[in-house]
Amino acid sequence: MVTEAVDGDRLAWTVSTRCSGCDAATELCGWGEMPAIVRKALVARAGLVRLRVEPVAAGPLRVRLLSVFRKRGATIDEASSAITALITTGILGTQAEMRLLAEHLTAAGATVSREPHPSSR
Repeated sequence: MVTEAVDGDRLAWTVSTRCSGCDAATELCGWGEMPAIVRKALVARAGLVRLRVEPVAAGPLRVRLLSVFRKRGATIDEASSAITALITTGILGTQAEMRLLAEHLTAAGATVSREPHPSSR
């Protein structure tokens, strides 16, 4: 089983397995970006969430929103593209990824919405 959570200001994830032969249990835990194979398993189990920001409200907040993405390691072009996506098609991510991003965007003054992405499972 793969799980994720928001812990403070970062993502936490856990992979729990049990050997079908000997019944031994193992856990692998981490912080921040999860390995691609772990994320793929999580998306297969829980699906994705779409995060959007109201376009009219986002305009006056553009510099603050750019700052949110820049603090997350995005280049200026990537941050600008992310804002365009937020106000048009939305940004897809896991539940915890989008919760953490929503918290940061809300702290910057944005009004966000999160909705399940129907074709992600």
